[in-house]
Amino acid sequence: MVVVFNFGGQYAHLIARRIRELGVKSVLVNPDIKIEDLKKISPSAIIFSGSPYSVYEKNAPLPDPKIYNLNIPILGICYGHQLIAYQLRGKVSPGKSKQFGKETLSTKTSPLFNKLSKAETVWFSHGDHVEKTAQGFEIIASTKSARIAGQQNLSKKIFGIQFHPEVTHTQKGTAVLENFLFNISNIKKDWDLGQVKDSIIKSIKQKIVREKIIMAVSGGVDSLVAATLIKQAAPDNLYLIFIDTGLMRKNEVLEVEKIINQVGFKNFKTVNAAKLFLESLKGIVDPEEKRKIIAREYFRVFQDEAKKIKKVKFLGQGTIYPDRIESAQPNKHANKIKSHHNVTLPISLKLELIEPLADLYKDEVREIGLLLHIPQEFIQRHPFPGPALAIRILGEITTERLSILREVDSIFISELKSNGLYNKIGQAFAALLPIKSVGVMGDARTYSYIISLRSVDTTDFMTADWTKFPPEFLEKVSSRIVNEVSGVNRVLYDITQKPPATIEYE
Repeated sequence: MVVVFNFGGQYAHLIARRIRELGVKSVLVNPDIKIEDLKKISPSAIIFSGSPYSVYEKNAPLPDPKIYNLNIPILGICYGHQLIAYQLRGKVSPGKSKQFGKETLSTKTSPLFNKLSKAETVWFSHGDHVEKTAQGFEIIASTKSARIAGQQNLSKKIFGIQFHPEVTHTQKGTAVLENFLFNISNIKKDWDLGQVKDSIIKSIKQKIVREKIIMAVSGGVDSLVAATLIKQAAPDNLYLIFIDTGLMRKNEVLEVEKIINQVGFKNFKTVNAAKLFLESLKGIVDPEEKRKIIAREYFRVFQDEAKKIKKVKFLGQGTIYPDRIESAQPNKHANKIKSHHNVTLPISLKLELIEPLADLYKDEVREIGLLLHIPQEFIQRHPFPGPALAIRILGEITTERLSILREVDSIFISELKSNGLYNKIGQAFAALLPIKSVGVMGDARTYSYIISLRSVDTTDFMTADWTKFPPEFLEKVSSRIVNEVSGVNRVLYDITQKPPATIEYE
């Protein structure tokens, strides 16, 4: 068991995910956990995550200093690295220069850097620096801008690193975590998704018994896997609702119905609520307001459908860890990036919530889907957000913009599939920008929308790099879009990593 202290940084859950990926059970705890409660968990190792705070700020999250006397190996990452120095009477100060992005790390001999070279490419995201280590610590890594980018106290097995080993941008970050887990902490592997699947199904059975459960499905991987887990536990009591919000992709309703029929769900209904959603979103441009309106109307429709079924007690959702991270749930120290409609339940929704996937990441969800024998073609579908095209149209939602984006998205995805690229990337989609540019078609001036294409390579959807498509492919897609879709005269390709960007635009 590894305990990850969640100080509100965006990578706290990603650290926990990486630990599980290496075959070790991990749990997250808030920084104010009592030492007595921590002892009850009985961790074999502790990891301090990053944070949006500075350790010297008035309200900065700090653990009980007694934690350093528990004789449990500790690894501090970024804020955690600074925290170790700060709490053990070293010195942390604002840096003269900040580090964001890839850097070259110079390493010294340390069990933490076993099998690493003297110079490694790592990823930084910080402004503060450890200026002086605490007594008993030695410097084990540095960069041009950070003299103390790594520290260790071997006798106490306490280590701190300024860079992020959990993100894919750090080339040998996994090796650093492996060294800490298996060489320093002597932990044994104990995390198995097959056992997790069985445990989830058993838990749902015990909770539902003979009660009815209603659930929305979108045709996406998360909701489908969550629904299938519930189906395994209560096949006759699950009622699936697909709400056509009018914000769907081209032919999405037909695709969803095809998936539902092939997987073999018994109770399924499609509800056409397009008019309701489009009227509610009229004139709305703020992304947070759009999400909240969609959530509000979504659950209104749900409540109406639940009343028709009668005596429904539970609401199933496909919420996964990244949804909860970006919505800052439940840590009070986290910065909220964006609301997710499936983690912002209104008080009026009088149904008990069941979230089979709430502790899992996207790749884990897909693995469980395969264990449930869901056809691979469905498991490999790219993620599609709950608010649908509403957050891929920046600005106001109109029928014209929806029509344009549907056609553009269809062209992009069809070209990915016909060129054998769809299953090689993590996620791809098109977004419509709320601005127009001048163009020329057939010697005539045009003034039309700009489209941005986005494609990312990722394994966990917590970090992502933009896909390096051949120029010929992008040229073909762009040519088809401007020639076949009326209202578009310019196509851009997004080459921004996550972080600093999110995968979706809103």
